Amino acid sequence: MRVAKKLAAPYLLADPTGAILIINLVDPQINTTKSFIDACETKGMNYLVIGNKDDRVKRTTLSKTKKELREEILPISLKTFHNLPKLEKKINKFFKKGDKVMVLGVFNAGKTSLINYLCKTSYKVGDLPGTTLEFTETPYNNLTLIDSVGQLIDINKPLMVSIDFNGCRTIESKIERVFKEEQKGLTDTLESSKEGIVKTARLIMRQIKKGKKVIVTGAGASALVAREMAGQGLETGLPIMVFTNDLADSQPVSFAKGLGEEEGGLARYAGFAINKGDVVIGISASGGTGFVYEILRQAKKKKAITVAITENIDTPLGKQAKQIIKSNAKPEGPSSSKIQIAHLAIVHAINLIIADERGVTADDSVQFMLPEKVETKKMGIK
Repeated sequence: MRVAKKLAAPYLLADPTGAILIINLVDPQINTTKSFIDACETKGMNYLVIGNKDDRVKRTTLSKTKKELREEILPISLKTFHNLPKLEKKINKFFKKGDKVMVLGVFNAGKTSLINYLCKTSYKVGDLPGTTLEFTETPYNNLTLIDSVGQLIDINKPLMVSIDFNGCRTIESKIERVFKEEQKGLTDTLESSKEGIVKTARLIMRQIKKGKKVIVTGAGASALVAREMAGQGLETGLPIMVFTNDLADSQPVSFAKGLGEEEGGLARYAGFAINKGDVVIGISASGGTGFVYEILRQAKKKKAITVAITENIDTPLGKQAKQIIKSNAKPEGPSSSKIQIAHLAIVHAINLIIADERGVTADDSVQFMLPEKVETKKMGIK
């Protein structure tokens, strides 16, 4: 299932003649949306752009999204049915009889929900990324609507579009491309995360003054980020603990396979350490890692302060967080690289800002890092 969520044949294999691009206005993901638009324009396909969940955003969000994409966007809400009759009329006028229309968009945008509404079907929907795992064709009036997977990856490209090496002729040029792409992910993340980092740093400082602690959690690649944050935090005297699902101390298999991502018992075990007023930080690129959002759910229940570091805010993780720090490093491949670098920069910023604001000196930091040995029994004595 994990692999199925990550890999999909290029959507061109479905041979569409038109497209409906649906944007989640709560989290427009401009860079990825532009990739969909570029794909449609490259193929010479007519496409209609709509923005779902307009009932959950301010009016300025729509105008900002239009400006960034340079596209006309019809705002709708599949929850309140706002503008849906207008959308139906527009679809019937926009496409030709017999067109195969691909419904495109990132996960949780509402692609399947739109098809269910238009075609009176009951395909499974949910707020977890990866609910739809295959292309599905459904007749609608004189058209055929094609549902699509939320993370569409061209498997012909190196690293499956995480880094596109198209046009690179040497290893040196590929190295330069990787660094430029990573830098772009960091630059874009700076703007999307700055406010969240400021608020998080301040609330952590406030809570540790009250004698509370920080707990950070993650799975897979995010587990590595969580361990980095906790390790660096301890080096600066921050009272911080880490809980991950991985076996990274011994083998990288959990990194590749996502072992324990749906382990509720492990999340419950981690929850024993959470007290009221603690700051619990969940790190997940997708925002749908069960182990991580379940810990935040338990933390919320215990009246701890919850923080999410994620690329995707309209997800179970985002819904459990009081404060969200959003990265903006997509498009990404199945194994996160740009997002992981962005999340590392975010946790470094939090740790270093807090240390500086608390007046932690280099000498202080060295003292925190020195071994603390105690006398122990001799070998063989039980």
